[in-house]
Amino acid sequence: MVKMDYCAHMKSLLYYIVLLLFTLSYFVLFSLIFVVTVPFDRERQILHHASRFWSKMIFRINFAWTMKIEGIDKIDPGKAYVVVVNHQSMLDIPLMYVLPFNFKWVSKREVYKWPIFGAVLWMHGDIAIERGAAASAQKMMHDCGTHIARGTSVIIFPEGTRSRDGRVHRFKEGAFMTAKKLGAPILPCVSEGTGAVMQGWRMKMPHTFTVRVLEPIPADEVAQYSVKEMTARVQAQIASEHAKLRPDLYGEAVG
Repeated sequence: MVKMDYCAHMKSLLYYIVLLLFTLSYFVLFSLIFVVTVPFDRERQILHHASRFWSKMIFRINFAWTMKIEGIDKIDPGKAYVVVVNHQSMLDIPLMYVLPFNFKWVSKREVYKWPIFGAVLWMHGDIAIERGAAASAQKMMHDCGTHIARGTSVIIFPEGTRSRDGRVHRFKEGAFMTAKKLGAPILPCVSEGTGAVMQGWRMKMPHTFTVRVLEPIPADEVAQYSVKEMTARVQAQIASEHAKLRPDLYGEAVG
């Protein structure tokens, strides 16, 4: 048992070291790509591809981890969506780069203060929002509209914060109000595995991360429902699908 614990500690430590070295070196390259491409690539599509590679490597440098994406055939590559997904940990952000289209994150302003990660969000042109600030919410919606009009999707965590117990919790209405006002379709997704991977500071190995893409909700259908009704509907749908992936978290109840 002691030997097994020692091996688990060493594997986790090795992963952190390799990830740090990879991130620091890649950040230099990422910054150079930003300087070269930002004058002509207003939607930062080239940087998005660079972010996708970076994100995939976060998972692939650990050979004991696997990633699964289900329902990718439901995505219409010609449409820009308001993507909504449950939130378990910061690993949800790199995990969602399995989606095969350009998108912008809607992220809390304080995240931009994080070393390296905040700079990447800024260079990537993601959308910042200050909690509780009406003017910031209006600007967020305007920025979402600008990107969607250019064919770029936006991703929002409707729970607003990470789940502490892994379950799907109450959705806020902002993402659904945004979709309704912009006349955009909604793409519900389920994320699983990012919250359960940590055991203290150690990581589970082996471990599987899953993104399940659900049926998109067309813009005309979004328009038919009130924001409150659409919020409740999508929350129930994502919670139900998440419970299929992790029935141990829910027991008899879902939501």
